[in-house]
Amino acid sequence: MTSYISLLDKIEVFCNAHLQIQKYKGEFKEQMPNFSTMDEKYPLVFVTPLSSTSMREVHQHTLEIYCVDIIQKDRANINTIVSDCELILRDLIIYFREGDDLSLDIIGDPSISFLNNFDLDYVAGVVATITFESNGYEDCEIPFS
Repeated sequence: MTSYISLLDKIEVFCNAHLQIQKYKGEFKEQMPNFSTMDEKYPLVFVTPLSSTSMREVHQHTLEIYCVDIIQKDRANINTIVSDCELILRDLIIYFREGDDLSLDIIGDPSISFLNNFDLDYVAGVVATITFESNGYEDCEIPFS
């Protein structure tokens, strides 16, 4: 079974390897940083947990994954931001659907929504709701003494 922290680690591996992503963070949405600070690196990916479901054979984690970039004052880059951020999250979806990690899969069709001046932080981009599924485990794997 892939735990929540292992899932975050796997997403971080993807983000660190992706040539466009400049920063990655996973935390509750309420702890999302102020994106408008000058020292932020963009585009950035921020992952927040939504839910977890344990079934007999599998375990699922549903996450919101944000990808945002800074908007220029004249908004000349807005369509480029939306396009690039959407492609980055589509890359992530393809990576987990078709990659080598057989312990993890994406269930269903993730939905992607667009963000304009998100949180009034002068960033735009996209957010995807994605459900990841991993194998469950049996009672013999519980760490008992």
